[in-house]
Amino acid sequence: MANNTKKLFPSQNHGPHCWTFFSTAAYAKRNKVPQENIPNVKAEKVTKEMLQGIEIALGLPEGSLQKPFYTRVQLWGAALPTNTPDIPCIFDPYGRAGICGDWLLGSSLEAAALSGMALAHQIADYCASGGSNPDEFGMGLHKEFTPIGGHDIGQFPGSELLKKQDSVSSEPAFV
Repeated sequence: MANNTKKLFPSQNHGPHCWTFFSTAAYAKRNKVPQENIPNVKAEKVTKEMLQGIEIALGLPEGSLQKPFYTRVQLWGAALPTNTPDIPCIFDPYGRAGICGDWLLGSSLEAAALSGMALAHQIADYCASGGSNPDEFGMGLHKEFTPIGGHDIGQFPGSELLKKQDSVSSEPAFV
């Protein structure tokens, strides 16, 4: 779970806050419906159960969380990647394009953050070099895809990603 309001406005201590909650893959699979037409009954059930799960996780009494005044349920069936080039980011200095995302390193919020930071560092290093040797900074342009071992989204596999990344690629790596 993440408090989006605190990410955008860290000093805001009053007023409404916007939160994002992720379930496990097993829970998502049990509650999957077509994203284009989520029945109200399903959205209400998922919202209620997710709030109950948060109370349990935080050790709060049942029904103690303030009821949200607005919710939006997103039931992505294809949100978990199944294969990856197993690198932190893709960067093409000739095309001046980069790609980052959780699917490049796994299937977690941590993988998404590490991938974004890796791309930012790759671009910064390329720009700091003056762009004189673009071949040195291209990353992931010719990698084959392999099956992902993955974790439920929201889990944090930690330094496993960095160890794996260091041992897989001889290309520049984000550490």
